[in-house]
Amino acid sequence: MRKHLVKFFAVSTAAICLIGTAAVPVSAGVGTGIGISIPTGGSSKSASPSKTYAAFRADKLAEELTVEDRHGRLMMELKITNISDTPYTISHRNGQIYDFAILDKNGKALYRWSDGMAFTQSLTTSTIAAHQNEVYQAELDRKAYRKIKDDAVLVTAWLVDTPYVISTNLPTRSAAGSSPAVIHGGIILGNGRWVYDD
Repeated sequence: MRKHLVKFFAVSTAAICLIGTAAVPVSAGVGTGIGISIPTGGSSKSASPSKTYAAFRADKLAEELTVEDRHGRLMMELKITNISDTPYTISHRNGQIYDFAILDKNGKALYRWSDGMAFTQSLTTSTIAAHQNEVYQAELDRKAYRKIKDDAVLVTAWLVDTPYVISTNLPTRSAAGSSPAVIHGGIILGNGRWVYDD
C-alpha cells in the first residue's frame, strides 16, 4: 500500500481554511510572491458539470490546475507557463515529467496517474520556452471515478522534480437554482519529495 500524503494534506487543508464565501475572486498570500487564486461563480439555473480551479505563480512559473466532472468522467489539466524571458529547464531523475493524484480526507492517494506506467530510467530534462506554456492532461473514466468518488476530496498535480504541488477540491454538480460552492485551491512548497515513495 502507498504511503499517505499527510504532510501535503495538512498544508492544503490549512490553505483551504483561508477561503471565505465572497462572491468575487479572492487571493490568499502564501510566502513572498506566491498566491492562491480562488475564483467563485454565480448562481446556476440548471444542473451542469462543475469545475474547480487553482493557480499560483512562483519563481519563473505560473501553474494552473483545472478539474472538471464531465458526464461522469473526471478531466484533469495542469497548465505550466514560463513567465520569464529565458527558457525554464527541469532535470528529471527519469522520463516522467508530471503527475496527478486524487486524495481522500486523510491524505491517502486513491488514484495516481502514473501508477502502472513505465518511464525510461535515464536522466532527462524538460524545457518550457520563454513566455510559452505546456499543458498536461489526465482522464479518469466513469467506472474508475465511480469507485473512488465517495471518498475522494482533493486533486493534486505537480511537475516531477520541482518543489511545487498544486491542489483543488473535487468538483460537485450544482443543483438547479442553487449557487455553486466557492472553488478551493492550495499549493505546497518544499525542497523534499512531497509525494509518497514507492
